[in-house]
Amino acid sequence: MAEVQIIRICSLGLWALLATSQIAAPALASRGDSNTGLNRFVEARLAESADQNQLAAAIYADGLKEQPDNELFAGKAYVSAVETGDFDLAVKAVRVMQLRGTVEPEMPLLLYASAFAQRDWNGADLATVEAESLGNFAFLEPFLAAWLETARGRDGTAMLSRARSNATARYYLEEQLILNSLARRQEDAALSLIAALVERNEARMAPVRIMAARHFWARNKPEAAKEILKLRSTAAEQRLYHQIETGLKKGVARKVTATTGLAFLFQRLSSDLAAQQANFLSQLLALSGAQVAGRSDYAWLILGRAYALAEKHDLAAAEYARIGSDSPYFLVGLSSQIASLVANDNYDGAKARLVSVLESDPEAPELHMLRGQVLQAQGDHAAAADAFTSAVRLAEQQNRSDLVLANYWLALGGAQEQAGIWPEGLESLRRANELLPNSPTILNYLGYAQLERRENEEEAVAAIKQAHELRSNSPAITDSLGWAYFITGDHKRAVTYLESALEGQPQDPTINEHLGDAYWTVGRLYEARYAWKSAKLFAEDEDAQRLASKIDIGLQPDLVSP
Repeated sequence: MAEVQIIRICSLGLWALLATSQIAAPALASRGDSNTGLNRFVEARLAESADQNQLAAAIYADGLKEQPDNELFAGKAYVSAVETGDFDLAVKAVRVMQLRGTVEPEMPLLLYASAFAQRDWNGADLATVEAESLGNFAFLEPFLAAWLETARGRDGTAMLSRARSNATARYYLEEQLILNSLARRQEDAALSLIAALVERNEARMAPVRIMAARHFWARNKPEAAKEILKLRSTAAEQRLYHQIETGLKKGVARKVTATTGLAFLFQRLSSDLAAQQANFLSQLLALSGAQVAGRSDYAWLILGRAYALAEKHDLAAAEYARIGSDSPYFLVGLSSQIASLVANDNYDGAKARLVSVLESDPEAPELHMLRGQVLQAQGDHAAAADAFTSAVRLAEQQNRSDLVLANYWLALGGAQEQAGIWPEGLESLRRANELLPNSPTILNYLGYAQLERRENEEEAVAAIKQAHELRSNSPAITDSLGWAYFITGDHKRAVTYLESALEGQPQDPTINEHLGDAYWTVGRLYEARYAWKSAKLFAEDEDAQRLASKIDIGLQPDLVSP
């Protein structure tokens, strides 16, 4: 699979500076009452410190309205607007900074999106020139120019060809060629490119396959659409394939246009920047894509992800909730919405959302899986096991794939194990392993769950060894193998593997405790206490008490890690 292209973001100084508020003194403008301006600034900063970001954005917006040439207000309004999803305020703030000569490399992209959405082609042209001159996003110039030509009813192929001269642009060229060809109804040319993309079956290209399939479905070419989706590698592709087979068009079929093609460019950049932990820029690009796309399920999904990665889960959940039940992305959006609600400890909201969806589709195993995951996150493992049991039953009735069933049985076995429903949990884990015999995750869980109970040690160790052979770079699996050697009396070998596991995950309390027990057993008492103290930093409840006792009196038979 191709690696995500690294996008230079080193000189994006203003937004980062403002985001951390490292500004020595507010240079208040001459217009308006300076004391009022300062008071508003302090009021907004207090709102931010209390996580009242929407209120802070409103205060900055008012301050900018009263003092429209105030660079400090403009800068803070810009950052706050992007982080709260206020596109119009962000554009207004950038306009002020333009006049002050403090435009940063990403800002013209906002202006381009704003102009494009308003069909202001001259404004979009100017924004393209400015983006190219500022450097960091200059590689986008061929694509921005091509989408402008396409929107004007012209052929932008010559502009796209310029992307071949830049390595970063080439990374995005194939998908842009496909979408631009579809937008111009050059469908035969697009299909030749799509065929290669389908055969490669890269997960990264799933959204492009989906856009192309939706386009051909909208063009009343269902066989072409299904051929693009024939491998059905992702949940959204599986759902879309089924929707096309059953003739569902409303909310599903959608032609590729200059608008959707440009929006996808911004959405792709948002995802790639998120992978580089550039959360602010990811939000900015996702917000720009949503502004261009208008009502778009994929735009809401990407904007939700950008917010979620920045831990703005209220905003994320609101975006995911906009994805309708007729969308190919509905289940993806629903699971993402539930994850954001759970991240905010809003278990009641997550369960209520699932109840409402289950009422309309009670036979969907995926929904029972989601319900089980919420219950498990809340700590109700027995109830989670009941939900997973329903999911397994329905999935088997519907002849779901071995891969799906294996994951469902693994979830059920894990919930049963945590709820103390044993040996039923062991049988569920064994069933998962039968369905997917070379899964490192299943093998590791199957082995470790038995090892914790000091039962079937030969089977347990064999499963963990197989998991390690399949995924030797996993700290969790390496820890399991080291602990397996400890339990079976090979303490020196245990130390070797546990030290290796700790290198990969140095703050993990379980690995530190295991290593401490192994150190003590081979006579390395000082290092044992150091490892236990490290484990205790992140341990809770009974684990913390057990570690405190070991640190105090050393390893005793009743204090060995589970």
